Amino acid sequence: MSLHNHGAAVSGVKSETKMARVIRRKGHIILKTKKDFKKNGVDEWGTRYHKPPKHWSQKTRTGKQRRFVADGFILLKNRKNRGIILEQKNSNAHGTTEEKVFYDLEKIRKGVYGKKHDLWYVFTGKVCHEVEAYKEFEMQAKAEKLPVKVIFGWEAFEKELENINGGK
Repeated sequence: MSLHNHGAAVSGVKSETKMARVIRRKGHIILKTKKDFKKNGVDEWGTRYHKPPKHWSQKTRTGKQRRFVADGFILLKNRKNRGIILEQKNSNAHGTTEEKVFYDLEKIRKGVYGKKHDLWYVFTGKVCHEVEAYKEFEMQAKAEKLPVKVIFGWEAFEKELENINGGK
């Protein structure tokens, strides 16, 4: 991602790198690359890659299946073949990409992430607590009882990681 058209790409790489570092520091295994998944014997589909619902008919120009790519996957050591799908939104300034979370709500409603693994949406960055779209995302997810844990800020994320495996 060294070539980019806007600061969001750089910000995203930095925050995802920090997320991976925090996860490892808390003693967990983070899978992000094809090599990570292969090394740990985990299928990328349903963990890293997710298909859109059939009726969305999202195909590339050449007819290949489009896919949604999660920001990471925490492999749970004590639960065979189970883990946590991670989606992260980092906001150090207000911007137009904040509203994309409403599309994410629809993906959750339609079952894009499946039921096998937990799903965490982690909002980080200097202004994440101020972003109304993120607050509305959380309220709507709770109101609809959607299968997603919403976390605001690095400190809260670290606490959730500590709670995995009974705080170990």
